[in-house]
Amino acid sequence: MAKNKLEISYEIDFELVAINASVKEYKLAWMLNKSLAWNLVKRENIELDFTGNKALLISNYLYETEYQTFRLIRNRAVDGEEQFNAFIIPELKNFDYFIMLENESVGFDLNAFISKIKEIPFVQFAVLMDAAALKSKDNLIF
Repeated sequence: MAKNKLEISYEIDFELVAINASVKEYKLAWMLNKSLAWNLVKRENIELDFTGNKALLISNYLYETEYQTFRLIRNRAVDGEEQFNAFIIPELKNFDYFIMLENESVGFDLNAFISKIKEIPFVQFAVLMDAAALKSKDNLIF
């Protein structure tokens, strides 16, 4: 009997900035708010369900303007009793946080944005990632 395989591909419609910063997420959110005149607000954690009855809770901060949405997420799972030690993007374990930019508007300078993030004292590194090339890109669709 012939087997059919269902392949699903999602359109990646956001930019992904990876950040290295050895601080708690609330402190990074506070500094981003201060440096970029944002208003990142803590939202309900994002829950990703995996096979084997495993779930991954990811810290989630959100800032929305009329035209854009900025989301700060932590790469490592939030500590919890039923958590397993996992990352939202396992191939990028060396990055602590990601900023997802949705609905990038015309005139938005992404390079200037990343430079502004790099100016934050405890940010060691910030770089634009190609989200479409990531192996675990499906974990970023929620």
